[in-house]
Order: sequence, then C-alpha cells, then structure tokens
Amino acid sequence: MLAKCLIINVLRLIIVILFFIAFLNITYTARHSFATVLKRGGAKTSYISESLGHSNLSVTEHYLAYFEKEERIRNAQLLTNFNL
Repeated sequence: MLAKCLIINVLRLIIVILFFIAFLNITYTARHSFATVLKRGGAKTSYISESLGHSNLSVTEHYLAYFEKEERIRNAQLLTNFNL
C-alpha cells in the first residue's frame, strides 16, 4: 500500500514538472512573438523593453539581436537553397 502511494506521488510530481516546463515554453514563445511583432512593426526598443518588463535596455537589445541573427540565418538558407 505504501509503495502504491509513493508511486502515485512520484507520478504526480512528474506531471507537475512537465506542466511547468510546458508553461515556461509557452510564455517564452509568447514573449518572443510579442517582441518580434513590435520590432518588425517599427516600435522603439525602449517601448519593447518596458513592455517586456526588462530592467535594463541592454537586456532587450541583446534579446532582439538574437532574433535578428535567427532571421539572417533563415534568409541565408533561403538564398542558398538551390533544390528546385
């Protein structure tokens, strides 16, 4: 009986951990999309920084630079994809 309760509690813990990881991924994706849409729409970095709750503008600049790097890599792959 004790072993059964222990197994159930471990399974509950695993489920909670998986939901927490999923939640972190969802919020990261939402923030990523929000910042990208604002940046592409011409919003000032200071506004994006304030909207994301960053305490320092350099954090936002670093965050947005990563997105720009991803976009440059994706565009380079499109330009070099010769599989017609």
